[in-house]
Amino acid sequence: MTILALDTAGSVCAAALYDPQTQQVLAEVSHDIGKGHAELLLDYIAQCFEAAKISRSDVTRIAVNIGPGSFTGVRVGVSAARGFGLALSCPVIGVSGFEALSHEMQVLAPAQPVVIALSAYRGDIYAQGFDAQGQASTTPLAGNEAELLPVLQQLGADYALAGSGAAQLQTAEGSERRIISASAHASIGTFARLAAQREARNPPEPLYMRGPDVKPQTGFALPRQQVEQERG
Repeated sequence: MTILALDTAGSVCAAALYDPQTQQVLAEVSHDIGKGHAELLLDYIAQCFEAAKISRSDVTRIAVNIGPGSFTGVRVGVSAARGFGLALSCPVIGVSGFEALSHEMQVLAPAQPVVIALSAYRGDIYAQGFDAQGQASTTPLAGNEAELLPVLQQLGADYALAGSGAAQLQTAEGSERRIISASAHASIGTFARLAAQREARNPPEPLYMRGPDVKPQTGFALPRQQVEQERG
């Protein structure tokens, strides 16, 4: 049993092969590339198979970061994972970046409730709370500091912060709330480990926290009737 894990949700493009029986990452390629994930992901996957000395037929499960992240990046990763799942006839398991970081925080600070806060566009923050057992205590949230502070305060002072937006929230609150880590993303191996523990269900859907930045220029569209008249 081997898990192929993919992550293109943020600036990092990553692929890994993981053996859940030995709990070891067999091969991993991960680089902070900013953009261009679609052009590099397949090459990273090929490098993993070459390094691990196994074939694609050995893969029995696909893991993928479903977001949050850039609209294009999340779409690239989920589409690639579902494509490999169809080609290899194996289930695809989605794991959010919130869940993966929460898992890593449980290792760094066991039994510590935490709010994962990730810096987003235009000064916004993506966030989700997890209790002392690592279970979600809020839904995924998106907003500015003023919108998220009431949620943070309602959760209580025992909740620590983690993620690239942790310092931003701490400063806005004017508190000395503990920050466990400022990491913006979890390791690719964490996504594989979590996927190994989950039951295979429906194919994963992207976790889009906001719409795409690029939208059609509808102001230049001609009404259907006018177009038909011009064609006639």
